[in-house]
Amino acid sequence: MKYFAVLLLLVAVAYFVFRGRKSGMQPVPIDVLPDTFIVFDLETTGLKAESNEIIELAAIRFKKGTNTHDTFQSLVKPKKAVPKKITEITGITQAMVDVEGRPIEEVLEEFRSFVGEFRLVTFNAEFDMAFLQAAAERTGKRSFDNPVSCALKMARRAWPQRKSFRLDDLAKDGNINQGKAHRALEDARRALIVYAAAAAQLKSIA
Repeated sequence: MKYFAVLLLLVAVAYFVFRGRKSGMQPVPIDVLPDTFIVFDLETTGLKAESNEIIELAAIRFKKGTNTHDTFQSLVKPKKAVPKKITEITGITQAMVDVEGRPIEEVLEEFRSFVGEFRLVTFNAEFDMAFLQAAAERTGKRSFDNPVSCALKMARRAWPQRKSFRLDDLAKDGNINQGKAHRALEDARRALIVYAAAAAQLKSIA
């Protein structure tokens, strides 16, 4: 397990840019957020949960009152080959999952221990939860019944005037795109800040 520095009170996020106002950079208030929650992201071999597979799973356990947060990250070895197009998008190669990837059963068990019963937050909950539940079902594991928040749906409600709600575009406008997109831990970091900003705008955690 590693630690992740998320200084939400100090990070200069373009909070007002998200809202369509050029008022400068502001820190994201976190008062409305749960005391502890899990933001996760995954990379997959395609778009269909019933036939494609998870190849990377990463998460941040956000906890109020600290500047460093536990993280979880693992490559997963799929049963089928990683498509070339997916490698182009994510940078995850067949060689990487062959050497560093672990069985999905093992990764799911560790992930379940990491998340416990805390709220799950993901940028596109419909997509990510479908893959997570399908993987659990295929491996004979129990489903995840944690409460879930979708940062994408919240962003659409918080800033309805936006033309694009792609995570890349939100990250660019919010000046939170320092890392490599389409790797699970970096996308989880972006989703965390979008979620925090949207929750502050909506005064709601879901």
